[in-house]
Amino acid sequence: MPPGSDPSPEGGSELERLETLTETLRGKLAAAMARKADGAAGGSDAAELVAGSGLALLELKQLNRRVWELVGEYKEGTQRANAGVDAAELKLQNLQYEKNHFLREITHLRDFRQDAGPRIELLPESEFAAAAPEELRGTSKAADPHQFHLNRLELERRQRESLCGERDARAAERTAAAERNAEKRAFLEGLQAQLASLTTLSLPLQRLLEQKHTQRWNERRTLHLLAPPLRALYVRAVAYRDTAARHLELSIVGNLAEAEALAEAAGAGTALASPSPRRAKRQRVSSAASAEEGLGAAPASGGAGGGGAKEADEKEEGDEEAEEDEASRLHPLRVRVTFRPAAREAAGRGEADGDGEAEEGEAADDGEVAEGGAELQLQFCCLASAGLLAAQLIDRPSSLLVNLFDLDSGADLPPATLPSGLAPDEALVALLPSVPFRWAQELGSDLPSGAVSAHALPALRRFEQVIDAISARVSARADLATELQHLEQRRTAPLPPAQPLMPPAPLVSALTAWTEVADPTELPPATVAALARAPAWRRVAERVFTATLERTPAGTASG
Repeated sequence: MPPGSDPSPEGGSELERLETLTETLRGKLAAAMARKADGAAGGSDAAELVAGSGLALLELKQLNRRVWELVGEYKEGTQRANAGVDAAELKLQNLQYEKNHFLREITHLRDFRQDAGPRIELLPESEFAAAAPEELRGTSKAADPHQFHLNRLELERRQRESLCGERDARAAERTAAAERNAEKRAFLEGLQAQLASLTTLSLPLQRLLEQKHTQRWNERRTLHLLAPPLRALYVRAVAYRDTAARHLELSIVGNLAEAEALAEAAGAGTALASPSPRRAKRQRVSSAASAEEGLGAAPASGGAGGGGAKEADEKEEGDEEAEEDEASRLHPLRVRVTFRPAAREAAGRGEADGDGEAEEGEAADDGEVAEGGAELQLQFCCLASAGLLAAQLIDRPSSLLVNLFDLDSGADLPPATLPSGLAPDEALVALLPSVPFRWAQELGSDLPSGAVSAHALPALRRFEQVIDAISARVSARADLATELQHLEQRRTAPLPPAQPLMPPAPLVSALTAWTEVADPTELPPATVAALARAPAWRRVAERVFTATLERTPAGTASG
């Protein structure tokens, strides 16, 4: 039977025929049994009835087979119908899922907002027509607006994928460059240790050859971190050390990290907010006073306006305190000069006494000489806001520097140097234990540029005068202590020649004992090499002389 046919009419007739035959056979069998029970005559009739019902049985079997065929056909039709329903239900579920997915995408796109950066729009239609490939330009906006918009989106997707690929390539290049830089950084870090070891190994050779490359490099590395007055002072000290005082030692002490941060802040135009000692003390006093007020009386209640005014006053006071602290803050770096005072003449001391008492006195005098000749550490600090330099002798009485030149006690500050809001007394307290002497300000003054005139030479030699004056004063104090000890021991030996309190007179150079050299090749190799580098026109009539250079103090007979 075809799948779309209706088997009910045919099936109904066959079922009715089956019921009819069943009833007929039942009737005939009942009649045959009845006649067979009646006797022989009835038995012959029963045989006829059974023989007549054979054809009915055959027809019954045929109908039964047909009925089962119809049952199978109905089952197959039912299965096909169920399969169609299942396929329709599956399609319905798929469509419902796609519908929900599209609804979620639409909701997500409607809720999407691009907050960071400018909004990226699609290419204009004119640029799309010029940049799109042939397959995307085939549809016009008038013919199919939807497909035209899809083509624009496709071009945008392709371009963005290309840009993302380039971004990934650049990111990979950056990662590779970072790895190479890391390898080079590791190599440089190892090289730094090797250079440090080479520098350490070269220090004895530098000292042997009287070369100070490492020392000067270290000095130049931290010189830019000093305040301008300290920098000028340091340059003067280096010049004095390299020309006249090899034994002089210079060092920069203090917080190097804070100085670097201060230099960076000054370059950026900002100020550091680190509290000064004066501000810390004022904060402790303020907190103690607040605690006493809280214990003595309950705080007064006020409205919102009163609280806002109080906060504004506190903020204004805090700003003023910050400005005052910035003005009274010392520079974190200091310059320290280490030197030994000039050796004193000890000849003739104790020669008049030949007994044991004199020997004990000589031993005591030698101890005083050693004490007077110990190292001195002169340290300079700077009040950066005012450009003031202050000096102190570490572990020495502060009176050694008072009135070192004229009447200079350090209590009189230079005029027009303090910033607004900073009193002279506050500046002096901030500089303690150092004192801002006038000669310290001269050492921190600006260095002359270009040619130096004759009247500027004393200012250049001011550092040497300060060192000599301090040495003379320390030596004089040691001599005074020695003589007081001698008087206490009742020793009356003649006093040694007293050293002048003022610095010695400058040295005068003079060339004497001129002698002409007959054979210049007998001169030292360095001199021969220097003569060989002279121009040819000068070597034609060249005469070589040797002379003796003498440096004697001005005003002496030999000078």
